[in-house]
Formats: sequence, C-alpha cells, structure tokens
Amino acid sequence: HPGGALGKRLLLKVEDIMHTGDSIPRVELETSLAKALIEVSAKGLGMTTVADSSGVLAGVFTDGDLRRALDAKLDINNTPIAQLMSVKAQTVTPNMLAAEALRIMDEQKISSLVVLEGNKISGVVHLLSLLKAGIA
Repeated sequence: HPGGALGKRLLLKVEDIMHTGDSIPRVELETSLAKALIEVSAKGLGMTTVADSSGVLAGVFTDGDLRRALDAKLDINNTPIAQLMSVKAQTVTPNMLAAEALRIMDEQKISSLVVLEGNKISGVVHLLSLLKAGIA
C-alpha cells in the first residue's frame, strides 16, 4: 500500500529528505582547510559543499579529500579549500526520486549528493537520511 516501502520508493523525493538552510555544510573557495574541517564536523554529514561568492557550487570536500590533504602534509591553517576540493561533485535535483539518489550513491560509492536548483546549492541528501526514510 502507499505507506509501505514500495510506496516510499515510488513517491518520496529528494526534497522531502534533504538537509536545507543552515544544516547544509557550506564554505567558500578561500576558506582554510582548518575552518572547512570545523564546518564538516559541525554539520555531521562527513563533507562540505564549496561555493563561490554568489552561492554557485564550485566543488565538495569529503573525507577522501581530507586523507589526500593529510598525506601531502599541508598547512591546514593556510591552505584554501579550493586547492583540495573535488570539482566533479555528484548532484541531483530536488524533484528527483529519493530511490534514484540512492542508486547514484550506490553506483558511485559515495554517501552524500549535493542538491542543485539551477547551479545554486539548495541542499544535501545523505545516505543516512535515505535509510531513516526507509528507502535503502
């Protein structure tokens, strides 16, 4: 029936479960690695979006990027996140089915997707949100 798992997979959209507003991890291109790590920790999604000054997505910074930065022995207080971020962020739209977002995460072996409206960041959908919603 519509309230069951199949109904959720067919009806639930990304916008129904994405993190929005102040819960979106977000830093700007010139933010230091140290400050970006504080944002990652504060928002609890294991990543942060990186936006230019007009709010357009420039990239993401994930735990994988952090491991590469630590291997490079960079100065975390003076290295801008723009030098460390991944520019090829996986994105979805708010009206996409949550089940499709899960398929992308599974295929790409990632736990978060940036939600875009046009080229502006409108949210982040995380694997745990999909699990809590009964999609996964």
